[in-house]
Amino acid sequence: MAAHGRRVRCGERHGEMKTIFITIFQAVEAKNILRTSVATALLRDPDVALVCLVPSEDRKAYYEREIVHPRISYEVLSPEPRGLAERFFSMLKFHLIRTATMDLKRTLRRADGGSALGYAMNLAANRLLARPFVRGIARSLDAHVVTDRNVERVLRDRKPSLIFLAHLFDDLEISILREAKRLGIPTIGFINSWDKVTARCMIRLLPDRLLVFNALVRDEAVAHADMPEERITLVGIPQYDYYRTTVPRARAAFAAAFGIAPERRIIVFAPNGRYSARADGAMIDLLHGWIEEGAIPNAALLVRFQPNDAVDRREIERRPWLIYDIPGKRFGSERGGDWDMDERDLARLRDTLAHAAVVVCYTSSLSVDAAVFDRPVINVNFDLVRIPKRSESPIQYYGMTHYQNALATGGIRVVSDRDSLLAWINRYLEHPECDAAGRERLVRKQCHVCDGRAGERMAARILETL
Repeated sequence: MAAHGRRVRCGERHGEMKTIFITIFQAVEAKNILRTSVATALLRDPDVALVCLVPSEDRKAYYEREIVHPRISYEVLSPEPRGLAERFFSMLKFHLIRTATMDLKRTLRRADGGSALGYAMNLAANRLLARPFVRGIARSLDAHVVTDRNVERVLRDRKPSLIFLAHLFDDLEISILREAKRLGIPTIGFINSWDKVTARCMIRLLPDRLLVFNALVRDEAVAHADMPEERITLVGIPQYDYYRTTVPRARAAFAAAFGIAPERRIIVFAPNGRYSARADGAMIDLLHGWIEEGAIPNAALLVRFQPNDAVDRREIERRPWLIYDIPGKRFGSERGGDWDMDERDLARLRDTLAHAAVVVCYTSSLSVDAAVFDRPVINVNFDLVRIPKRSESPIQYYGMTHYQNALATGGIRVVSDRDSLLAWINRYLEHPECDAAGRERLVRKQCHVCDGRAGERMAARILETL
């Protein structure tokens, strides 16, 4: 689709070039936009150019090598040093939404040794301030008091036609949104994950339009971000388009790449990361032991680590028998946004899910990925070892708002002891169709429409705004 909803015919003269700024400050933004049909669909319009704002020269050089197109450029944008007003509103945003997830985080901090007084004051402030009219006052003050001259200068110099903000919980992206509003530049926001509205903070400022995965996130954006429903569009999950539009590698070739005998059924276990390393290691050993002793017959264990967290290589070295995959490229040692998954990583994830017999994990979005492939999903709700800090136990997080929504579909089997885990693994191996209706509901609720065209819907909505 061309700009203004008009198709460009062969030989027709192109119009004025439209420049879209896209924020790529987090890895998930690149995964959802640059590595999906969002970017390719936008660039089908010959009058559109994309300028991707990135956090550093290293990241600019990386993306210039990885994702190349004559109408994609990368520009480093850094914020001004944070003044008092910016620091205040950046702190305030965590107190102005009231959700089960935010309450859970507060409780875990207290359980891990936080002060009783701090807990009580935080809770009282939240109950007093987490109201729409307070958020409205905060947004009005935020919009008028806080400034970022560096961002303003870039926007004035480059004069983008539109700004697409894919992580509205980031303070730098809010600075961009604020200055764009002052300059009259149209803005579109995107909620790029299923948990952020209820698990992160208040959205400090609201864009002109908002794109979301599904009706659940739309309703959360109305309730907790005060976004008018008529300004929200449901588009689906763009990174799942890849699952619908590409063909997995042949099973024999996939198994051979990991040294797995082709006749063995693959049990995929997905650890939660360094914060739950004690629990993850014990679960790997338990699953491996069951397979070795024949309690899970004719099976192989494949451990897929998270792409957004470092892996303790010592734990791997202690298990020379371990078959594992460490996807992604990490740019730093901190868990979170400083990572990327290239085309090979994305293909290997697709193939892993396509050829898994059962997926075992804790609270993870991989549960939804697996359901897209109609693969049985088991979530573990028990600890095998004593874990001193409650926040480091992965079973503490089933009460999160977004995960309760997923569990309500019946598409994820939660087990609370070893015997149940073993029994359900073997049952799913023999009857993979079990709970298929629940998995279909899970996909429908989380993906809105999983038809391989979410990226095109996003691009169409962006182009309509130009």
